[in-house]
Amino acid sequence: MGSGFSRSQKMACLSGLFLAWAVGYADRILMSVAIIPISHELALDPRQAGMLLSAFYVSYALMQLAGGWLSDRYGSRIVVVLCIVMWSVFTSATSLAWSFASLLAIRFMFGVGEGSFPPASSVTIAEVFPKPERARAKSFLISTVFLGNAAGAGLIGATVAWLGWRGSFHILSAAGFAVALVLWFALRGGITAQRERAASRPRQMWGSLLRTSMAWKLTAIWSFTSLLYIGVQSWMPSYLMQTWGVDLKQVGLATMLPNLIAFAGTNVVGLLLDKHGKGRERLFMVLGALFSAVFLALMMITASIYLLLMYWTLLLLAFNFVYATVFAAPLRHFPEHLIGSATGLMNFGGQIGGSVAPVAMGALIAATGGSYLAAFCLLLASAVTSAIIATGWRPDGDSAVAVQLAAAK
Repeated sequence: MGSGFSRSQKMACLSGLFLAWAVGYADRILMSVAIIPISHELALDPRQAGMLLSAFYVSYALMQLAGGWLSDRYGSRIVVVLCIVMWSVFTSATSLAWSFASLLAIRFMFGVGEGSFPPASSVTIAEVFPKPERARAKSFLISTVFLGNAAGAGLIGATVAWLGWRGSFHILSAAGFAVALVLWFALRGGITAQRERAASRPRQMWGSLLRTSMAWKLTAIWSFTSLLYIGVQSWMPSYLMQTWGVDLKQVGLATMLPNLIAFAGTNVVGLLLDKHGKGRERLFMVLGALFSAVFLALMMITASIYLLLMYWTLLLLAFNFVYATVFAAPLRHFPEHLIGSATGLMNFGGQIGGSVAPVAMGALIAATGGSYLAAFCLLLASAVTSAIIATGWRPDGDSAVAVQLAAAK
């Protein structure tokens, strides 16, 4: 696949997708940091703050399934661009919220807009890049979670005094509309080949996919790992401020460095997967989840802010081995016509875990009088569970099924 695109067109598509992922993730971390002044302005308690942080992930999870199917059936271009336009509309609308209920509804709709984008972008990678290049290309895209986190934290820390949290969302909305325009033109190069592939794809896909144990194991691994990651990222700004006495601008700076290092780490893991990952994917996931648990435990017991930041950085680097591997797996092990649906199913499970994490942690923090210990123990258990499930992931056991699925095409 990818025969309809030249090298320069591949780079244009990858650059456009990269910018889109970066803007989307910047919005999420912006919300995680902005929840502090939002809570003050709207008089929210920790439970309500947790609900706001989780609202996005609920609708985002549901739309993974629809986005994967639509992209597999019709090609990715229209799905990718419409997603960016829709989430940019609701990013701007976030700045207009006047109450808890209005903000809850807006963030839910933001998740509807962004939810189809991850599986659609996987289909784009499959349409544009040959298999030996896909893990690197996909890892480059998903590494934007860390770049977006760093930029989003820095943005809110730098602009809250100047424009307030409302103005920051306007900036990201404008960036989203610009990226949508760039991608619309970047993906035109191979549109004929995309249409031909879309027309030849079978209509009945979900039944075969749901009978594949590899898909369910990836879904479970990513669900528990997402609970860990999203829980840490959602509550770290509040944790730094409330437990360690770090002010808002310093929170932005403290968040940037671990995420920038993790951005580089994801791309290194993607390169390792393409060059040396064959037969080692289970090892990557098991060790990544276990070391994530180890560094989280060290974060919980340290008495030094500098060690806390170092352990947080190491946690993100360990998480990269799970993160890059689970997103590369559908591109490497599933038939071409199931890549979007498989990614959608996997990310649906991940976002279910993500939707649980902020609200569950908020409830635990409120129930324990502001202590983060019980909330972090929940994340620790999730990391260990992910490692246990990963020990049973064996793609070779599903190879016959994958061949049958491809033959059914």
